[in-house]
Amino acid sequence: MSRARRSDGDLTKSKILEAAGQLIAQLGWAQTSNKDIVKLAEVDLAAINYHFGGRDGLYQAVLSEAHAHYLNEQELQDIADLQCNPEEKLGLFFETLVVKLVEHDVWHGKVFIREIFSPSAHLLNFLETEGTRKFQIIRRIISQITDLDENDPTLLPCIFSVVAPCLMLIMTSLAVPGPLQNMRHIPAKQLAQHFKTFSLAGLKAVAHIHKQNLAN
Repeated sequence: MSRARRSDGDLTKSKILEAAGQLIAQLGWAQTSNKDIVKLAEVDLAAINYHFGGRDGLYQAVLSEAHAHYLNEQELQDIADLQCNPEEKLGLFFETLVVKLVEHDVWHGKVFIREIFSPSAHLLNFLETEGTRKFQIIRRIISQITDLDENDPTLLPCIFSVVAPCLMLIMTSLAVPGPLQNMRHIPAKQLAQHFKTFSLAGLKAVAHIHKQNLAN
């Protein structure tokens, strides 16, 4: 296959993914038809089967793209592999993530929120594959900060406490009036620094208590 044909195929696939994401964010997956997607993407209906293996494959790809927009697996792995203090890694994690979370007019967060509040088998499949891999990378970074073994059950609530505020920021994409919307007015760098400071204080406290319990 020539480079030109591969390029055209990649462009078509990208257009379908973008159109599907926009429509699902507005209407939900159940209310988004294949015909609506290809009409917006300006491609043939058969292109969905060709590039995604069908409707289910397309939705799985949309979920993956939505999550990767905020937390790219390779970027996350690159941060974890850096030869620096693990606290610096956590700071880079927040800086990379928060700048995306406070974006305006993107469909990615709305798609993921819809799936979280009305979960399907597609979400479970994602969590068992890409979601698990990303979780393991974050777990490794937090394990390094706390000196807790990666399999220590104490680490699980630590990971949740670090990630939960970021998940809340996704909610701002819904533009629902309330205090949460004020978070959008805080500069991303300042917000990332706050999350790092707050998380490190909690992680260090947990590590200290854990060491005391072991000593006793």
